[in-house]
Amino acid sequence: MKGQVLETIIGAFVLIIAGWFVYSVVSKSEDIFPAQNETTYRASFSNISGIKIGTHIRLAGVNIGKVVAVSLDIDRYMADMVLAIDNKVKIPEDSEIIITSEGLLGSNFVSITPGGSEDFLEPNDQFIYTQGALNLNNLIQKFSGN
Repeated sequence: MKGQVLETIIGAFVLIIAGWFVYSVVSKSEDIFPAQNETTYRASFSNISGIKIGTHIRLAGVNIGKVVAVSLDIDRYMADMVLAIDNKVKIPEDSEIIITSEGLLGSNFVSITPGGSEDFLEPNDQFIYTQGALNLNNLIQKFSGN
């Protein structure tokens, strides 16, 4: 009888630890699907090196969203990206979206430079002005004359 009580206590302890672990993983993981307070937009780039699902989108250095999907358009040979941006942020329709890095060796992120238009992008609209990631090796070769 005493052994069954000890086994029950140990089993309950294991279940509590397992539940805590599952809760921690679920609460800490980034949701890759747009939330109800986010609007999705689209953009096409010639090169999205270093960008993956979950990459931050910044405007004036402040995180305003994340990349939720990346795909290849095999007809145009362009990388298509779906972005989820906070509903409170209204993006002028002539804004430019750029893939840039945090420094020479930093990771890449998506940056939005707002335009001056008084008209704003609607949900699922496409960014017109895009600039893909720069390849450091290509830049060095151009400057060295090779």
